[in-house]
Amino acid sequence: MINWARDRRALAEWPVALGSGALLPLAFAPFGCWPLAILCPAVLMVLWTGATPRRAALLGLCFGAGTFAAGTWWLYISIRGFGGAPVLLAVALIVVLVALMAGYHAALGWLSARLLPRNGPWRWYVGLPALWLLVEWWRGWFLSGFPWFSLGYSQTDTWLSAYAPVLGVYGISALLLLQAGALVALWHDRTR
Repeated sequence: MINWARDRRALAEWPVALGSGALLPLAFAPFGCWPLAILCPAVLMVLWTGATPRRAALLGLCFGAGTFAAGTWWLYISIRGFGGAPVLLAVALIVVLVALMAGYHAALGWLSARLLPRNGPWRWYVGLPALWLLVEWWRGWFLSGFPWFSLGYSQTDTWLSAYAPVLGVYGISALLLLQAGALVALWHDRTR
């Protein structure tokens, strides 16, 4: 039996995850729309609430694909224009890079659905920020060593940058993720 309401919701969630991921690079220089570093992860956290591991992984994949496609498109120009690579090779390299980087968010979604409570303060204030930080750290050195779009880097021109010498990029990311968790808690508890 097909549950049309659930399936329509699932189909509507993927473009939201892709769009919020595509907006995330605007939080970084040169755009500097730093509140997006809080809002975009919060949107993904809301989408992950109550999701199955498979659905959470797909939503994470969409979010990561949006982030890295929108944030690394200029690498095509470098590969094609300056490197002289054929068009198909340049496109293939970018697609592989985006897929690999989006895989980290897919793993984050899967882990969050498998290991954390389905909702509640422990999920939003402790579990998701901790897993997100672990994945950011892992992505920053494992295989690719690709720390781009770690949330903390978006705060170079904000008041949080004063804490960077003490907390480092991952400490700033943790502060942003705690704020995102607070937004999710407000979203789920709109009655108070």
